[in-house]
Parts: sequence; C-alpha cells; structure tokens
Amino acid sequence: MLMVQRFCRYRRRTVPDCFIPDSILFPPPNQPVTPYIFSEAEVARLMSAASGLQPCSYSPLRPEVVRLAILLLYTTGLRVGELLRLTVGDFNPSEGTLLVRNSKFYKSRLLPLRLDIVRELKRFLELRRKHKLTISSSTPFIWNQRQGGRAYSAWALQCNVWAALDACNIRARSGRRPRVHDFRHSCAVNALIRWYRSDADIKTKLPFLAAYLGHISIVSTYRYLHFVEPLRALASQRFNESYGGLVIPLSQREDHRE
Repeated sequence: MLMVQRFCRYRRRTVPDCFIPDSILFPPPNQPVTPYIFSEAEVARLMSAASGLQPCSYSPLRPEVVRLAILLLYTTGLRVGELLRLTVGDFNPSEGTLLVRNSKFYKSRLLPLRLDIVRELKRFLELRRKHKLTISSSTPFIWNQRQGGRAYSAWALQCNVWAALDACNIRARSGRRPRVHDFRHSCAVNALIRWYRSDADIKTKLPFLAAYLGHISIVSTYRYLHFVEPLRALASQRFNESYGGLVIPLSQREDHRE
C-alpha cells in the first residue's frame, strides 16, 4: 500500500489532480498472526504422527528427531533457533537440565526439565548410539546427515512438522497450518492453565515463566498469554470465587429499588 501511495505522489508531479490515498485508510503493516494454541491431546497426537514418519537416507532417525523436536518445543517453549542450536553437550542427564546458550539479547539460561522429558532425551541418545551415529558433545540434537552432519534447517523442521499436522488434520480457523512458533505460545498458555487448575498463585508464577522463556521483562511474556478456552473459564471461576460476592445481579438491584 505504501508503494501505491508513493506512486500516486510521483504521478501528481505531472497530473495535478491525481488521487493520493490517505495513509489512515491502509491496514496496519505486519498485522499480527493469531497463534494456534495446541492442547495436550493434540500434541500427543502430533508426537504419535511424527513417530510414523518414514526415515530417509539423510535422516535415518527422522521419526525420532521430529517427535523430539515437537516435545521440546511444546514443553520448554524454546524458540526455533534455540532448538536447532541445542547440542548433545547442552543436556545434563544427571541434573536433568538443558543449557540454552547465547540466545536472544545474548543471554543464556538453564532450563530444568521434567523427569519424563529427561527420559525421552536419554532414550533418544541411546538410540543414536545403537545406530552408531555421531554423538559428540558438539553434535546438534535435531540432526541429519547432510554435508557430513548438521542441524536441521528451520525450513526442514517446518516441513516435517507440517507432515505431522497434515497426518492429524490440525488446522487453524483460517484453514492454514499452525506455525512452529505456535508451540512457544502454547507452552505459555498451557502453563497458565495448569497453574489455575492447581490453584497456584499466578502473580508469583509469571516471573518464573518469563525467565524460562528467556524474556528480559514479564511484559514480553504477556503477549504469549492468550485468553482462550479453557483458560477463560478457569480465570472466570477463580474471579467468581474471590470476588463474586461483591457483584450484585441486576435482578436483585431492581428488587432492592422497588
């Protein structure tokens, strides 16, 4: 639209009555995409679909690699670049942690993992040993054999996630496939849902979520907390339990006036 406006301004030099559209009538640039929030059940289906993908010459453990990628994206909220830069040496099996090195704003962070995630990572590494694949400390986790061995590209990962999405017939309301980045949004929203269900203090939990996601400020985390079901119902229920007695129904107000 900006190019159209500039062209009209240029044309007005020779055609004085040439129409120039007002900038206020243009849609805002880079309109935000509404993220798709995956449920736990959908992620379980995607992991099952990933396990059914066919291995190939350049990625003999393709099913296991894609399954692991989906698992880590959803449970840790890693950015795509962070996931693809993870190496075997970044995983500490005895401590159950992942080290995310020099990420956005040149910050590193140490992520504690759930025990079931640690077991998944250990099984994956054992499978690589069994197949006699490269497993040095500098070897990428999301790895293939192209050019002697390297991390998946963001495009290759996206195509493989698309294959799992297609197998599960998961689509956004617009009909598009969800983005890989939507797993990061889903991680944040589902953490909030779990805290509401466990009656946790949300205000004290949010700074931990911000640190886990690698945000400098909690303000950056807010944009990942989308008001979707069942989060809306849980938040409304908690509000009602805490402050419902302060709200007088309209029918009672009218009776009081009479």
